[in-house]
Amino acid sequence: METPNLFLEGEKVFLRAFESGDEYVIAQLENHPDPRLTLLYSLPTSPQKQLEKTLKQLNDPNTIIFTICDKKTGNAIGQTGFFRIDWVGRMAIFYIGISKRINQGKGFGKETVKLMLEYAFDVLNMHRIQLHVATENTAAIKAYKRNGFIIEGLLREAMYGQGKYHDFHLMGILKKDYLNLKK
Repeated sequence: METPNLFLEGEKVFLRAFESGDEYVIAQLENHPDPRLTLLYSLPTSPQKQLEKTLKQLNDPNTIIFTICDKKTGNAIGQTGFFRIDWVGRMAIFYIGISKRINQGKGFGKETVKLMLEYAFDVLNMHRIQLHVATENTAAIKAYKRNGFIIEGLLREAMYGQGKYHDFHLMGILKKDYLNLKK
């Protein structure tokens, strides 16, 4: 199958630039109860709001976003990116979201993390990638650890959702950690 606008390619997914229509997948991701529970989104969104937000992100020189696509079908299944990129300190915050439960548990997320780390360290010459993940999101924590992320700290009661405050882990990976994992 021809993969249009391909930027990064794995065995199960490919990552490409945002295209018209992707705003529907992102709205679905942020509105659906399953991902919303782990990402703690609290406000409803629409494709129009997502298009406006994405266009703003695309014009931010400290943000790089990709649409995650299922390689078999070519369908958009989520979004990933680096935010608040510090080009001097060579650091960025990582984000990933897969839109439907049917697309979870298939290795799409794991492969996306791998592709993004290769891009960060081998192409962008980043020194550090970090993320925040809810302590209850054990599946994501395991996936990040398998990709070399280390729990570096605890953000106590960092976000509110589902009637309570949630703790988050600060996880990070340095370029030297990535290179050791690659060996």
